[in-house]
Amino acid sequence: MNRPTWFFASLFILALVLWQLSPSETQQLSAKREASKPNFVAEKLYSVSFGEDGSPRYRIYAEEMEFFEQLKHTTFAQPKILVYPDPSQPVWQIVADHATVQQQQNVILNDNVVIKNLSRGEYVRDLITEKLEIDLQTETMSSDQPVTVYGPSYELYGVGMDGDLANEIVTLLDDIEAVYHNPQE
Repeated sequence: MNRPTWFFASLFILALVLWQLSPSETQQLSAKREASKPNFVAEKLYSVSFGEDGSPRYRIYAEEMEFFEQLKHTTFAQPKILVYPDPSQPVWQIVADHATVQQQQNVILNDNVVIKNLSRGEYVRDLITEKLEIDLQTETMSSDQPVTVYGPSYELYGVGMDGDLANEIVTLLDDIEAVYHNPQE
């Protein structure tokens, strides 16, 4: 074989190899695009999770929900979660602009998060932060963001928080400031 024949044969083999690589890359890009699309979308969602004894553990309401099977997570727009440590009535109401649920138990709420204590006469009424993580199995919550706590006659400000939803305990972690109000009687 002369030089031009070798050249064209090599060029043909190179083109064939590149052509074979191209479809797999296209398939990978297609798979990535599919993973970023929700498997299903629901509007005006209402969901209840029950404990082993049949009593409600938590309820979730949302304007919109998107479920991503490959990514194993669910996103919510305008979520509201009611937590039932006591089966008879909810103790906590948690609202936010956005939430992500992973493994059906870890909830990350973002933007304008408000935690309201629904029990009467409790020491903690409301907590406000920009990000909150909740483990629905252990009924614990935490945040690494600034947190404001409102009580009947005080306001607390701090950075970072740990909380136990079942026992209604909240602990601010750093840079804590308190303002106490004396009611005029």
